[in-house]
Amino acid sequence: MRTRDCPTILCGWDVTTTIGTSYSPPDQSYLGRPNDNENEGLSLSCLIMVHLFKYDRSGWYNGVMDPTVRKCILCDGTSHRVVFEEFGTPILRCRTCGHVFSSHKAEPHYDGYFGEEQLDPAKNFWWNEAHGKMYDGFSKIFLEGKTGNILDVGCGLGYFLKRVSSVPGWTPYGSEISKPAVDFAKIHLRLSNVYSGRLEDAPLHDIAFDVVTLWDVIEHLPEPYPLLDRIFHLLKPRGILFLHTPNVRVQLAKARLKRAIKGMDPSTHYLEAKDHVHLYSPRTLPLLLNRCGFFDVRFIHLPPIQSVSGSQNRLFKAAKNAWYQSAKTLDALSFGRLNIDNLFAVANKR
Repeated sequence: MRTRDCPTILCGWDVTTTIGTSYSPPDQSYLGRPNDNENEGLSLSCLIMVHLFKYDRSGWYNGVMDPTVRKCILCDGTSHRVVFEEFGTPILRCRTCGHVFSSHKAEPHYDGYFGEEQLDPAKNFWWNEAHGKMYDGFSKIFLEGKTGNILDVGCGLGYFLKRVSSVPGWTPYGSEISKPAVDFAKIHLRLSNVYSGRLEDAPLHDIAFDVVTLWDVIEHLPEPYPLLDRIFHLLKPRGILFLHTPNVRVQLAKARLKRAIKGMDPSTHYLEAKDHVHLYSPRTLPLLLNRCGFFDVRFIHLPPIQSVSGSQNRLFKAAKNAWYQSAKTLDALSFGRLNIDNLFAVANKR
């Protein structure tokens, strides 16, 4: 058996040096997807290694990752280790730069997020009232006393844009992949400048916006570079890009704690491995933005969503606000080195 061009798989081993060249199974069909184009051209030993070995704590898991290992989107590294497993889907950490991401192969332009319940105006406490304090905090920092155009990418049902429309001097625009959500924003919230589809296809002019926001969007994108490149061109010089996304340092610790207490419960949210395909930290998010031409990346704190998973329980609300105050204090005392809040990132266009 010849050995050739086998990539390093997950934990840095060259599989051609691990399996002897004399092994020849009688039937290759059990290797899985023998006619899959993604496996075409790989040696038999490479396929055997991928499908017969399992992940342990050093990084192997049967049948989830392809032998052609995806590259880390931040450093192009191909050596990763498993930091969590969610119902058969490993969460990986790049050994080179530390970026954390899901091994799940997500759709690049998924538009089925908003179902009938989310489109009912009477059931939108989560999107409207629960987010209100956070949105108002943003407006006080970035909008009040200023004027310009603001674009919310992935604007969902439009509640953030609705609040922005009441701030004097600002013209709000929105882009959302889900057409039902855009229809909701136009019909129920009476927003006019909201476009359905990919941002790259929206009829918007370059160098037109003073502020662009991404609320809970970046973690859903398998390949964020095309979107960030388009945003870069839409922004005016020195324009502001704002992102809100979970902090993997906190989320991973919470997921492990939940697993230790409850085990793997299908009704419990862990890392949402098939939805949040990239999990950023205060160190890795600036790497992504710097690669796209943004600079002066810094983190701020905004009041949290006033709810836990849609609940209006006052105790849960008080706990979240206490965590927020603690996060602000710890960040200040550590001179920005310890951020246990969600990530509220701000960057400027060069």
